[in-house]
Amino acid sequence: MRKKGWLFLATAVMMFTAAHSAQAASVPSTGETTVTTVSSLTPTVTSRLEEAVRKLAGNEAFTFDTVMDMGKTWIVEGQLNDGAAVFQTEYNKVNSRVESTTLKYKIGSMDKVLPDGLKNKVLKAVESFDNGKKLQFEAFWRVHSPYQTNEPKDYWVFWGAGDSSSSLYVDIADENSISINAEYPVGDVNPKLVRRAENAMRNTGGINVDVAHASRHKDDKNGSFYWIFEDANESNSVKIGAVTGRVLEVSTPQTDWKSDRDFAAAFAMPKYTQTQAKVAAAVKAKRLFNMSLSGYSVKIQKNTYTFTREGQATLAGKINKKGVFYELSLVPSNGKLQ
Repeated sequence: MRKKGWLFLATAVMMFTAAHSAQAASVPSTGETTVTTVSSLTPTVTSRLEEAVRKLAGNEAFTFDTVMDMGKTWIVEGQLNDGAAVFQTEYNKVNSRVESTTLKYKIGSMDKVLPDGLKNKVLKAVESFDNGKKLQFEAFWRVHSPYQTNEPKDYWVFWGAGDSSSSLYVDIADENSISINAEYPVGDVNPKLVRRAENAMRNTGGINVDVAHASRHKDDKNGSFYWIFEDANESNSVKIGAVTGRVLEVSTPQTDWKSDRDFAAAFAMPKYTQTQAKVAAAVKAKRLFNMSLSGYSVKIQKNTYTFTREGQATLAGKINKKGVFYELSLVPSNGKLQ
């Protein structure tokens, strides 16, 4: 099952840790990894772990089961006494703090766990995501990970049922804003959109490419709602608005520098003037976005050329050493990728 973007990365790490813990608990410990109980921890560490779990579990009683000593961290697992969820906490020995806490619920606990307002908001978001395909979830987690670099850090996440690679995030720190990501079999997607994506790849990269992966994304926070189409190698990609059906971004693998030093040398001075840049980008801008660059000004930063005009959509493009625009992205004047 493919995982897309940072939204899946953090959870993939947690899922790996959980699987590793389960495996280690069933076999003799080796190397730096040992399995023990919470009684082996100091009262200070135990108190911090209890506080972290209580922050998410509220008044529900809970029990610590096992402690995995991973060297620099302890992975501490347990369960709520009412059986609604299991949990996992990670304690950083070096920084003397709880790095993350995750409560894992089965979807059947949703009515009991979620406040009515939040539950209704989640169900409404699922319903509006795709009228033709209702997402199904088999589990949901409550996660608090205050020291990670990416957002969200305090959230709920719902996971697709079976082999469905889908997720719904509720960002608690951002007024419960919701983002949804779901992968689709290409055969289930409107063929017009698939052909549009393949045409965009061809018009940008100059070769015929078949779409092999399709996914749909929606984010309440920034008002975005779009499809992403990729080839089998995930090297060519196209973003198309789910509302407008308009191509919003195309990226093709045409970079040709050998190193960071080579890149810096190649783009130390602008390759194009403003006029030359508009000429070089004009054909692709018209084919991909039905867009004329007449009246646009150009900002140049290394290999990135940004075309702007007051009240109009903004176009950003990246060139390689040959001056070919291999990546182009459009931001509508209202800023929403739809």
